[in-house]
Amino acid sequence: EPQIAGTILKRYSDFSEPVREVVLSTLVSRKEWTRQLLADIDTGQIAAATIPEDLVRKMTIHLDQQIADLVSKHWKTIKGASNQQMQDQIARVSKLLGTGSSDVYHGKELYQQNCAKCHILFGEGKRVGPELTQYKRDDSLRMLMHIVNPSAEIREGYETYLVITVDGLVVSGFLFDQDQQIVVIRGADGQNVTIKRENIDEMVKQPKSLMPEGLLDKLSEQDLRDLFGFLRSSQPVFK
Repeated sequence: EPQIAGTILKRYSDFSEPVREVVLSTLVSRKEWTRQLLADIDTGQIAAATIPEDLVRKMTIHLDQQIADLVSKHWKTIKGASNQQMQDQIARVSKLLGTGSSDVYHGKELYQQNCAKCHILFGEGKRVGPELTQYKRDDSLRMLMHIVNPSAEIREGYETYLVITVDGLVVSGFLFDQDQQIVVIRGADGQNVTIKRENIDEMVKQPKSLMPEGLLDKLSEQDLRDLFGFLRSSQPVFK
């Protein structure tokens, strides 16, 4: 198995961004593969800043000192924003949305870049998080609260589960399907993982949403107006 990670990591720089997301999610699912990934990060072959925070958190699930030391070395803190910081951001953006005008066409582009990989709106996107078309999207403040602090209120059926198998595989995501023989976990990358119940060592519901924090941090003030202008649209937007 270690050679699998080695082969993938040798080709990592050739992968497109979407493929890298899948590759990273796969590598952090096993302790030995995580060690190999961190070794490449430690030598500078892969930039630590390019690893999503949710995957860094997933690395720490492996109870391994080598992994813990390297995570601590390259990510001084992986704590999320405080509740006060979130409240301040909600207040600031809410006030901003009451000013200026929005370009819903640009807002749609921003939605496709930042939201569609997990949510469906007007038939576009993937079902990782809740479907948004019927959501009360004219309430900007409520939408803001869910985006800025996604773990404050997790919709039923989208709770995050952590599954550890008897052979050390770690899988996290929401419970997409289950019966007496199997459980199906859908991860943040939109991929389903089917696990036989007899192979499950531990399965625990997590208090944190699969949706990451900080999604609005990289957007400019006009980007925010445009994105929320599109999110509040009552009809599909076509150019």
